Amino acid sequence: MKAYYVRYRIYQYGEELGIDVLARNKEDAYEKAVYERIPQKEGCLPYSAWVESVTYNNGNYKKFNTFEGKAH
Repeated sequence: MKAYYVRYRIYQYGEELGIDVLARNKEDAYEKAVYERIPQKEGCLPYSAWVESVTYNNGNYKKFNTFEGKAH
């Protein structure tokens, strides 16, 4: 399991928010964030979400070339 950081918006022009998710891969992180963690935190599904980065167990960090229109 690795720590992924997922950015999201609740509304189309809303504030960019973020949440940490433990997952096996980027797609798993996106699914967990969108369908589990964000609804638990916000009470609804997000308008949009994208996986921004991952921190590996050894401490290495990688930022993905993802953005709001290209989630994963």
